Amino acid sequence: MPRNAAGSGLPPIDAFGDGGFRIAGVRKDGATLIVDGAARAWSRTGDTLELADLQIFLNASTRPDMLILGVGERLVHPPASIRQAFREAGVGLEVMDTATACRTYNLLAGEGRNVAAALLPV
Repeated sequence: MPRNAAGSGLPPIDAFGDGGFRIAGVRKDGATLIVDGAARAWSRTGDTLELADLQIFLNASTRPDMLILGVGERLVHPPASIRQAFREAGVGLEVMDTATACRTYNLLAGEGRNVAAALLPV
């Protein structure tokens, strides 16, 4: 049975590095999403982040209150159009390096917050 972050129903990020993540005890290689309480592969369209890459969060069955976006080793902000789309949808968007994103996601999930994550590997 998968472990959940403090009983929140959200899978915890146990570890990251070597090009992937261990989420609720299961290794996920490459870019990963945590949406609707489940971790899955994130297939992106290119090197530049586009709204289509994150649309799943705006279309989720239970829209998160906040998306934690881990953008790799160094902080790179997404285009203003992405920030605007999330603002208009009422979904918070927090952009940070992947290490900080993993810690922040675990903290918020552990508090029982309605949070999702989009994580680029390091």
